[in-house]
Amino acid sequence: MSDSLSETELAERLGRRRAGMLLGMTALFLVQQGAYFSQPPAERAVDYVRIGAWMLLAACLLAALLTGGFWLKPRAIRALMDDEVTLANRASALKLGFTLSMAVAIALYVLAYPLGLSAREVIHVIVSTGIAAGLLRFALLERRVHNLG
Repeated sequence: MSDSLSETELAERLGRRRAGMLLGMTALFLVQQGAYFSQPPAERAVDYVRIGAWMLLAACLLAALLTGGFWLKPRAIRALMDDEVTLANRASALKLGFTLSMAVAIALYVLAYPLGLSAREVIHVIVSTGIAAGLLRFALLERRVHNLG
């Protein structure tokens, strides 16, 4: 923590930064989806690296969405960042992510076989939809709070 900034000022600054970082990470995650689905499924070692990279990024983004991120900052700063508005924004984002995941799961239950999708691909689409929608919603709501756009 910088000596010139109070904990409240630092939390405010980090909250503004979080909104931009979440938008950037959502964009990166969506680009990764294009790269993932542009390659035909196979059982090569590189495919397992690709799957592992998606799983790691998805898990980190889900953890950031659930907790607000900034895990290496002091607990007091993280608590200040999690004010009532942020908690409401996160709840709204999680609700949207869950709802879209379930809607996609229902649709893919019907469409997976005709589209020739594997179980792995179906799971990938469901999880990616929920995480991307939740992150995007949280980032946009936080940007609005901080008057960033």
